Amino acid sequence: ARRMTQPVTICQDLPRERFVHLPTPLESAPRLSDSLGVEVLIKREDLSGLCVGGNKSRLLEFAMGSLRDKGIDTLIAYAAPQSNKLRDVAAVAARCGMKAVLLIPPTPGDASNPPQGNRLLYDILGAEVRVVAAGLDRDGIMAAQKSVQDELARLGRHSAILDRRLDYGIDATIAYFDAAEELHRQLAGRGTPPHSVFIAVGAGMTVAGLALGLKHLGSPMRVIGVCISSKTADMVPEIEYHAARAAQRLGLSTRLNAADLTLVDDQIGAGYGVLTPQLTAVIHRFARLHGMIIDPVYNAKVALALTDAASDGRIPKGATAIYVNTGGGPATFEFNAALGGASTAIKQLGSN
Repeated sequence: ARRMTQPVTICQDLPRERFVHLPTPLESAPRLSDSLGVEVLIKREDLSGLCVGGNKSRLLEFAMGSLRDKGIDTLIAYAAPQSNKLRDVAAVAARCGMKAVLLIPPTPGDASNPPQGNRLLYDILGAEVRVVAAGLDRDGIMAAQKSVQDELARLGRHSAILDRRLDYGIDATIAYFDAAEELHRQLAGRGTPPHSVFIAVGAGMTVAGLALGLKHLGSPMRVIGVCISSKTADMVPEIEYHAARAAQRLGLSTRLNAADLTLVDDQIGAGYGVLTPQLTAVIHRFARLHGMIIDPVYNAKVALALTDAASDGRIPKGATAIYVNTGGGPATFEFNAALGGASTAIKQLGSN
């Protein structure tokens, strides 16, 4: 683990299970920077440890800390079939000697195909995977999770539902307040602070915690949240909600509002997990210029937003931008047909 002595932080005394390698690296990317005309620093949350890294590893430290003394022996969660959250819930259950029950909607396509990507890892990690009805809304998802919880209770098990509307959502947001403090320390002494930090917006807890933390610290960096599947108008109240609950838990007067960060939703495209030629090109670009694999679902959209902002001057030439790689690499293998082989994007890079 790359753990080092750190000064007192706001999150220091919160209940927490330690299994993540912190601080995650903040690394330079000179070839990528040269190609974009701006300095890119990459916050490598994908190297955080636990299973295969990612932002969910960090937040589960706090979630498991909250559950430490509650006698929990089973974790229940719902998400997409290629969910990074479900993968790490399965991993932390294995690490802690618990059972994981993962609920997913039906997978489109040929059911006879062997599982790939994160879905394969659920099985390897020993989770119980249950397919629930398609098209469930938020209330339906919660009802499905509570039904499993009731079933397990009748069998004498003590389970916790890891859902954004419950304590899990608060812990997840606090985890990225903690990450904001970590990033702030890593940037100390650099002189001119970075212009902006780009990060994916899925459910909204990660960006809420990061933006709340940076605001509380007085950082001048602008947080650019790149919406993955939901429009800005839908995400603003979600982010404010998550940040307010985290601030209350932390005992802070700081509150986050829409003016404190910039959300962009022009990378949503055809929706969640739909690969486009532009996403394919940016995945190849980051791989060939930095040797780093970014997933098609989340981080490729963030990369595309960053490259667009660099090319049209929203990031001034020569300024510094931070790209937060929140992980999700295993999902890449679900897109093997589209991503494999040579491509125009690769050929255009030539020998650079």
